[in-house]
Amino acid sequence: MKKNGKKLLALMLAGVMLTACGNKAEVAETKDTTAASGEESQAASDAAEKETAADTQQTDLEGAEVTFWYMPLYEGFDEKMSRDLAQEVKDKYGIILNTEVLTWDAGPEKVTVAMATGATPDLYLDTYSRIAPAIGGGLAADLSATAEELSPLLYDGVLDTGKLNGIQGYIPINLSQGYNITVNVSLAKELGVYDLLPEDKIHWSYEEFLEFCRAAREKGKEQNIYATQLFAGSKSSDSVYYSFLMSGGSGILNGEHTEMAVDEAKAAVTLDLFRTLIEEDLVPAGAATTVDNDIRPNWYSQKLACMFVSTGTGEAVNVKKQIDSGDIQPFDVDIYEIPTPDGKADPHVMSWGSTGFTVFKNNGDETKIEAARKVIQTFLENEAYSQEVCVQTGNSTVLKDLDVDYGDEVLNEQAKRAAASTAAYADSSIGVLEPWWSDFRETFYVQLQSYFTGDKDAEDMIRDWKTSGDEVIAKTLQQ
Repeated sequence: MKKNGKKLLALMLAGVMLTACGNKAEVAETKDTTAASGEESQAASDAAEKETAADTQQTDLEGAEVTFWYMPLYEGFDEKMSRDLAQEVKDKYGIILNTEVLTWDAGPEKVTVAMATGATPDLYLDTYSRIAPAIGGGLAADLSATAEELSPLLYDGVLDTGKLNGIQGYIPINLSQGYNITVNVSLAKELGVYDLLPEDKIHWSYEEFLEFCRAAREKGKEQNIYATQLFAGSKSSDSVYYSFLMSGGSGILNGEHTEMAVDEAKAAVTLDLFRTLIEEDLVPAGAATTVDNDIRPNWYSQKLACMFVSTGTGEAVNVKKQIDSGDIQPFDVDIYEIPTPDGKADPHVMSWGSTGFTVFKNNGDETKIEAARKVIQTFLENEAYSQEVCVQTGNSTVLKDLDVDYGDEVLNEQAKRAAASTAAYADSSIGVLEPWWSDFRETFYVQLQSYFTGDKDAEDMIRDWKTSGDEVIAKTLQQ
């Protein structure tokens, strides 16, 4: 009887436990259902608020016109901006985006004149160095609110690059990589000079570089093939030469950026490298008047073993696009670092820092300013724009969750190597972010042209460059 009683008690306890569990489950389920219902209600409420806010914004910005200037970051960029982005901001906010694409040669001067005469656009996209004067001059609107909204999407520290004098006058969209040399690997192998390239793709001396250039020219002379091509006929790509000078150890400015501090002896060694290329017929004639982009026909037709107008994987991307479109015959390329005098020191190259947006205050029309801010926000929130820019230019993204795929394993590997190279060797603190850098750049090519033609020796060129460069810096500092 006692045993049966114990068994019955056990069964009863088990039943109570099961019932209790069942009741708990029911209570939990009820709570979950209630919580879910509450969450759904809250979500619906939040969505309604956002929709109302969006409708209000669209109503507030409906018909607002924004004039947007930019240089073409890649072929097809104008269409992306004038068609896709314009349609998106119109659909979302009712904004009318009036776009104007500028040329790389004439665009910078047009913007400089516009800033001086008060004829600036509402929105402008360019490198920070050309936008900095607008921020420093009080022409740019404060984009702090936009930066705060976008900050969760961006890598830490990215937005700090757009601050000047406490003003967030600039929002970056991608990060520029360091300058390097792109080599036509297929041609180098065909000419039998591939083994003269540095095995680590980083360290080689001036003499080793010249050995490669001389061999390439000698082996390819009958086919009118040159080692590379120099240029000094335009205002762009001067960064290539700064990178050579920096890697040569000569420097450009003092640490405070208050005056030039070129080591004349070291700079002369680097300049002599270019003079040797010219005098030994290792480059096509006319370097003083050749524009940087004028070298591309020779490059794409495989008449140059290597080319200097390249950052990161930028030129590798250009070559791939030309091949994919059927415009040129296929050839393989790879990226190599700029040589140093002894081949032992690490390279030290220039980077533009970043490319990004600024909004001009103009007449203080807050509706236009807010509409321009929304264009920036729309661009960065839609990853497709950043993906395309990175794939087409080879630059690095500022979006922390965007994994850029170039659609080619070799190019993906080169992109990773270029990013590591930029982190290790590239420098955007040499003065390119100063508001006077755009004017300072004007002082260089005129001197290099005289050096290339033989009208000035290295000593005279450096002395005259320092004089004119210091005048630009001093004038700005006095203001």
